Amino acid sequence: MRPVFFLIFLLLFSQVGAGDLTENIGGSAGIDINAGIWGAPTAGVFAIDTMEKFGGNWMALRIPLETARHFETLEPFFILKLGANYKDDFLIYAEFPLRRDIEAWYQDSYKRTYTFKTSELDLNVPTTAWGQWNNPAGFVKFGRFKPEISPTPNSIILGGAPHHDAIHWKFNVGAARYDLLLISLNAWLSEDEKKEQHDIQIPNARKRIYEEPTKNLLLHKVGLDGGFGYFSIIEQSLIGGKNLEFRDFSPFTAWHNNFSYGYSKMSVAFEAGLRPVKKSEFYWQFAMEDIQSPVGEVEGDKGYTTLAFLAGYKQKIPLGIYGDIESRIDAVRTDPQFNNNKVPLQKMTSRKIYNSNFREQGKPNFADMYIVDYPLGYRRGPDAIDLWWNIKYTPASKKFNAELETAYLRQGDCEIYSNHQKCSERKVLGGVEEKLFLLDLLANYLYNEYVGFYAGAGFQNAKNKDNIDGNNRNDAWVRIGFHIRSLAPPRKVDGS
Repeated sequence: MRPVFFLIFLLLFSQVGAGDLTENIGGSAGIDINAGIWGAPTAGVFAIDTMEKFGGNWMALRIPLETARHFETLEPFFILKLGANYKDDFLIYAEFPLRRDIEAWYQDSYKRTYTFKTSELDLNVPTTAWGQWNNPAGFVKFGRFKPEISPTPNSIILGGAPHHDAIHWKFNVGAARYDLLLISLNAWLSEDEKKEQHDIQIPNARKRIYEEPTKNLLLHKVGLDGGFGYFSIIEQSLIGGKNLEFRDFSPFTAWHNNFSYGYSKMSVAFEAGLRPVKKSEFYWQFAMEDIQSPVGEVEGDKGYTTLAFLAGYKQKIPLGIYGDIESRIDAVRTDPQFNNNKVPLQKMTSRKIYNSNFREQGKPNFADMYIVDYPLGYRRGPDAIDLWWNIKYTPASKKFNAELETAYLRQGDCEIYSNHQKCSERKVLGGVEEKLFLLDLLANYLYNEYVGFYAGAGFQNAKNKDNIDGNNRNDAWVRIGFHIRSLAPPRKVDGS
């Protein structure tokens, strides 16, 4: 019922058409329509594991991260968008979409974005609904949204999940930069995971058991930006199995003095960047998890400091009357146990449950829950060495753009849900190594203010696809369709 009350609230403070921001109170409402074919690389099977059986033929299934990641790029075929504002100081925005169900899209050989069957509608909406208070030093944003705190979508810091239920406080004064994020994560566990949470002992837990159904992430980012370059330190503290207390997320306390007492997983990261010429940027990220120290360690308990690296460069090249070109190249490496943990509620993941009406209840393989663990680090997860290159051209008229993404992706068979101990003892790209070469082109044409068209195609060459030895294959896909957009979201401050 909460989305219904929020919808009524926004309607009371909205009016059809663009809101007049010169008045104290304004609002907006509109509709987006998108119809077409949206192909993408997906895993070879829809489900890779049965997470739990609830009795008889009733199941919850685990689906591959790769399929879910590409599904989340699928635009809804209908969106009702509502916004309200008080001057430029306070904004409320929400989208109420109709999107195709993830299995309906996967099983459709044409990968259509639309459907006329109620059983093929995605039940897991809305994915965007937030309020934002703007001020001269930044903003405070709260609700459901995807935080933007990194220079690239291939970030190893909060780069994986499509959105979060979060509070984000950004505070910039002079060269000083400060971000605080508090994220509420899904703590649902299968029966087997509940048993692991209860039975597996972390030495620093000191024989205590933390199994409350709660999971939260605190992220602190503090740094300096001098224009020519910047440097930041990031602390991530995952609190799982214990109810959140203020001392766990006090805004101006570093490390929070919990020493990983069995209910937390700590991560420290560094981010740096240089801008040697106008509209260019080199950037680096380095993350460490489960840092080994003599404080509170148990003799004979073998631990492993976990590492991840990102190095990248992006450049915008103005071409005068011909428009501009933007390009980005990223190199990423993640350890086999990156974001993983011995106990389920300390894994650095954002669990998303896709509830579904697609399968018929009387069928022997009936399932109505599809579960994906999105990494809270790199979007492709652990045990990876990846190289990405992206280039985009936009003419001066802005009526057209074309974007090409290429990638050479290598990944071992340690998943984020794999046994933590075994993965900790492996070298990167261990087991059966999957190798992917990817080409993906997409062009957009804006016919007028409201109507646009898109078309594209992609190709993927895979060696040992899905980490199955000898599973070599080529895949291709197309994207084509149109969209009608009647309203843009309320204006946001830079960085929001």
